[in-house]
Amino acid sequence: MPRVGTKQAAFIGLLGRPDGATIRELTEETGWRPNTVHSAFVTLRKQGWQISVEQKAAEKRYQLTAGPDLLNQG
Repeated sequence: MPRVGTKQAAFIGLLGRPDGATIRELTEETGWRPNTVHSAFVTLRKQGWQISVEQKAAEKRYQLTAGPDLLNQG
């Protein structure tokens, strides 16, 4: 888990919400550009996180569905 108060912690917090987050919300919260947000998705997936994508209205919403702790228990 990232340190509290970091951009990565904010990023994971937004993705962990019940309705997830859009790229726009993630870029506004972290100050990252959209390509950096997509790179962060790749990094999280390599660390064992599962991220779902759902199309809602005009935007895609991204949400964490499982973390590395849950995946390593099985």
